[in-house]
Amino acid sequence: MEVRTVCLDSVRNSAPTLEYARWLTESGGEVRTVPSLPLRMILIDGASALVPLDPSDTRRGAVLLHAAGAMTALATLFEQVWAVALPLGARQARDEDTGLTPQERELLTLLANGLTDETAAGRLGVSLSTVRRSMASIMERLGARSRFEAGLRAAQAGWL
Repeated sequence: MEVRTVCLDSVRNSAPTLEYARWLTESGGEVRTVPSLPLRMILIDGASALVPLDPSDTRRGAVLLHAAGAMTALATLFEQVWAVALPLGARQARDEDTGLTPQERELLTLLANGLTDETAAGRLGVSLSTVRRSMASIMERLGARSRFEAGLRAAQAGWL
């Protein structure tokens, strides 16, 4: 059986989740991480998929899909995310030009698209205080006194 899992980068900060991911890797699975996921899903043998009824609240339940069109779309989405995901043991490098981590770049993108700090934290799988701390660091690097100025400077610098 082949098991490939894509998790949020934030799993690197959660001891129990990191322990599970390491166990999965040691058992022959592969684990990669990304700053944010477009959709949480479980694909089974290319024939079935579990997707949340409400992507913003996965506790509300899931739906089991079998339709060929849905499976093709979900498998393609998974492969696209897998291709850009970072293997669990790999070091997250900062962008040479901007100094941003992938998670910081994703945070800027989410906020530039109008998401609140709370929503961005949920998408990134981090706490609200982590989002605010990251933005403070970005603002300092940009020499910005406000978030608006930070957004403007980030855009001017080509960070967005």
